[in-house]
Amino acid sequence: MDILTRDPMWMPVAAALATSLMATIADVKTLQIRNTLTVPLCLTGIGFHVWLSGWEGLLLSLGGVLVGFGCLIVPYLIGILGAGDVKLLMAMGSWLGSTHTALVALFGCLALGVLAVLLMGKREGFAAVWFNLQLSVLRLQTIRRHLFGSQKHLQDIRSMAKDPTQRGNLIPFSVMLAMGTCALVLFLNAN
Repeated sequence: MDILTRDPMWMPVAAALATSLMATIADVKTLQIRNTLTVPLCLTGIGFHVWLSGWEGLLLSLGGVLVGFGCLIVPYLIGILGAGDVKLLMAMGSWLGSTHTALVALFGCLALGVLAVLLMGKREGFAAVWFNLQLSVLRLQTIRRHLFGSQKHLQDIRSMAKDPTQRGNLIPFSVMLAMGTCALVLFLNAN
């Protein structure tokens, strides 16, 4: 691929892609992304950019960490995602920097939206899709209540993950981050 010789970000993108694929395998099997994957990824990303560019590299890397945190903290707080998903995007951000991290999050969320609509349409019909889209708008309008409410939603996700009948209703977000990273590679190669 042309991106390997043309773009100096090929190594960080490759590291993020490889890690997102490893996280996807673990997440699909266990619905958990371990710190043993995210912490070393984050530290090596920061170290790589500091080694490559000094203080500018540190700022680039920390900017990616902050964007990763900012993109997924609200969905985590309202109970849509687990903490491992947030930490994975933050760790990927340490390699990718802020712009590429935002693109991975955007592409991943778009992939999740398409997948959710297709799965819901297949399972329940597209009238249910329309109803759930309206319901989602109402939920977004009441986000403040969710942010300052109880932490019951986290226990709901954990109990769903443990229950084999409900587990199929959860979509591991690491899959979407891997898809977002693949889309980033295609995007970078097209430009």
